[in-house]
Amino acid sequence: MSALPITEQPAAPNALSLTAEAAAHIVEDFIADHLGNLAQAGTPRRIIFPIRALWAVPIVVAYPGYGLAGVIGIAAVDDELASIVAATPIDEMRKAASELYEAHRAEIEAAFRRVSSVSD
Repeated sequence: MSALPITEQPAAPNALSLTAEAAAHIVEDFIADHLGNLAQAGTPRRIIFPIRALWAVPIVVAYPGYGLAGVIGIAAVDDELASIVAATPIDEMRKAASELYEAHRAEIEAAFRRVSSVSD
């Protein structure tokens, strides 16, 4: 199990809450640092707790020509701190991505060949 790097960037006093787009951008930066270019942030959903709000952002994997293969994890972005405060462990997301690839290998490879032949 890998440790999750958490950075704190406090929001300005009286700042408005994060937008869904801002939460997705924070998760995209995390993905770029830890998972690579086939993973991306899905649609953020806001969760309101009695003491704070979070954005739950699914992390999905997609392949050229094939599209979305599935969800491999979730990241929680603190609305006030504008930072990731929890996420599915990186190793688990990599394993889930491998499992999705294996489950859809033939279709993914066929789609990739179609995309590659068009760009040649």
